[in-house]
Amino acid sequence: MSDAVFKGGRSEFMSFPGSICLNDNTILGMWYWDVKQDRLYADAQFAALFSVDPEEAIRGAPVDAYVNGIHSGDRERVAREVAHCTRAGIDFSSQYRVSTAEGERLIAAFARCHRMADGSATHYVGIALDITETVGTETPTANVADHVMKAYRVAKDAGDEELKSELKNLLVRIGRRLSREASPMDAR
Repeated sequence: MSDAVFKGGRSEFMSFPGSICLNDNTILGMWYWDVKQDRLYADAQFAALFSVDPEEAIRGAPVDAYVNGIHSGDRERVAREVAHCTRAGIDFSSQYRVSTAEGERLIAAFARCHRMADGSATHYVGIALDITETVGTETPTANVADHVMKAYRVAKDAGDEELKSELKNLLVRIGRRLSREASPMDAR
């Protein structure tokens, strides 16, 4: 089975050759969540982070299947964050732990909210980075990542959508750099 990415707001998928892996420790998972139908469509990498069956992920699973995969110490907080974002029709950003067969992992998740004309959330398109290996590192890039994450939270709290979007793009670039730093043999 090839991995898939949701296409066009309908239950069609287009295949692409393999999931995006930044290195053995950092996984970039992607998903599409239809809020009204409560169906979260995801690639195999994202499903694996939450112990969701890849076939079910492609068909679309209820968001609770993924919430249940979040570490019990973070689950309630993340559920509140998701509920807040969907009620307010705003983008989602969070860090939380998941337990996988390889052990506990730390995830940084970001999702863009798409809204109806009345501002209500219709769907989210998101990414998840496994940032476990970058936690506690003392590299300059890791320090920059900490500061940018703090700036992102301030922009989120202030409701500055343009700044949030720019910081989110920067966080993805920083994540890629951290990945290269964690795997020097893969660095270009």
